[in-house]
Amino acid sequence: MSNYFDPDWTPQVSLPLKRVGDRWEFLYGGDVPVADGAIAELRLSVSQITDEQFKQRVTQETIFEILPEGSELWVALSDRNAPAAARQSWPQMQLADVPAGATRFEKIRLGPRKKKAAQSELFGMPEKGGLWLKLKGLESVELVSSTVHMPEGFSAPTATSLNHAFTLLSQAYETHRISNTGNVYARVFYLDRDGICYPLDDLRKGVQVGQERELIHQLWADVEQKLGWRPTPQLQKTNKKKR
Repeated sequence: MSNYFDPDWTPQVSLPLKRVGDRWEFLYGGDVPVADGAIAELRLSVSQITDEQFKQRVTQETIFEILPEGSELWVALSDRNAPAAARQSWPQMQLADVPAGATRFEKIRLGPRKKKAAQSELFGMPEKGGLWLKLKGLESVELVSSTVHMPEGFSAPTATSLNHAFTLLSQAYETHRISNTGNVYARVFYLDRDGICYPLDDLRKGVQVGQERELIHQLWADVEQKLGWRPTPQLQKTNKKKR
């Protein structure tokens, strides 16, 4: 199976920049010659952010539940010994989402919360099973899961986390691999309400877009306050009696 080609993808480059006055310049001198409207990502030390309120907003940690306990997940594996009939048990999904080399999908299910987890892992987590995404500012920091029920008849009935479940399945079916770790955002799929399975990366992107909108709303509220601008109040209509 060939890799999916994104027609909108273009090569990218990282540029060293330096703040000079009220603009960014190329570190070795001169303006940065880019088109108007160009979007880039700026990475810098948090200590160099001069506005404490802005710093707090772009570094605050938040936790989002993305799937509840009991949710079914499908793990894509590159099993070189998989029989041809294995494809018949694949879940319904977009062809472009299938990882290159995938020959087998195994179904797992999110179980209850771990009973003996480290305090640092449980901090801020609800008293139930499921899958959560931790964000710091707008960046995805960590994907945290409860225990995971493995496929029926599997040698280990339960895994301690989603990553652990992937490793166990990879060790069982991807025997040609030296390392049995993988990107769960691309290799693990969730069942949506439309009956189609999508990669976990779709949920991650959705959460990040929501956070971006919330941050924009907060920053715009600050601008309104500094400018003394408020929305025009809506005039209430009065019912006038006809003469």
